[in-house]
Amino acid sequence: MRSFVCMIEFVYYTDFKLKYQKQVSNWLLSLANKEGFLIKNLYYNYVSPDQIQSLNNEFLKHDYVTDVLAFDYCEGSELSAEVFICQAEVEKNAKELSQTIENETLRILCHALFHLCGYNDKTHKEQNVMRSKEDGAISSFQTTHK
Repeated sequence: MRSFVCMIEFVYYTDFKLKYQKQVSNWLLSLANKEGFLIKNLYYNYVSPDQIQSLNNEFLKHDYVTDVLAFDYCEGSELSAEVFICQAEVEKNAKELSQTIENETLRILCHALFHLCGYNDKTHKEQNVMRSKEDGAISSFQTTHK
């Protein structure tokens, strides 16, 4: 039987530091497991608006700030990826959407994970499914993992 090492790492290139890192890691592991996936290597990199705009422009040819970018290196049911998050944009979105910063932060973390699990959000139907997955995940964090 093959041994499996799971790694979730939060890397900070800004002053922001995620609260409850251990609980968030356990939550992400449980979400992946529920979807039938194992997390091999998952890096959440917190970057500045300038850094994420540069990445968005270089790799997607979108010259604007975004809240999250995910680079998928998954193989089969093993999740491996680098995720870049602009917390300043997440906080701006939280205000615009009348959400708490904590919930919007959780939403973006699980949003990236659900993309890695194969969920999309290009169509209205896909967006509804994604939003439902995110809402359920946030609720599970608040009630079980916090």
